[in-house]
Amino acid sequence: MSDVSARIIVLLLLLIGIHGPAIPAEFYCQVGKEVMIGLGDGVTLRTCVWEKEPGVTIRTGSMELIKNDILILKSQSNEKGKLHGEFTAWSDEGEVIETGSYVEGLKHGPWISIDKNGSSTTLVYRQGKIVEP
Repeated sequence: MSDVSARIIVLLLLLIGIHGPAIPAEFYCQVGKEVMIGLGDGVTLRTCVWEKEPGVTIRTGSMELIKNDILILKSQSNEKGKLHGEFTAWSDEGEVIETGSYVEGLKHGPWISIDKNGSSTTLVYRQGKIVEP
């Protein structure tokens, strides 16, 4: 498992108790097919999977983490299965708690984190490394 994958799993586990905006009814897979996987405790993973070649299936496109029909995390992956595109996580009150972008599996550009008191921190990443606090 890559370092990026491990961090995503940890973040997903940390966000299990966090609620956000209502889950959108539409979900579109540009490549592959939609899959919904129950993770327990009312948590569902909705994503796209694509059989790149026989025996090689990857997650691609949109990914949503939903708890009790409430969207708590949304991200994108490219056709290589790497995070690529916008990432957003929401709080219990539906407020954004983290937002940023991935490029080829690495954080890139401004990432904004907002704590429960409403204070925000912005870090700027370039190819996964902080370049501006």
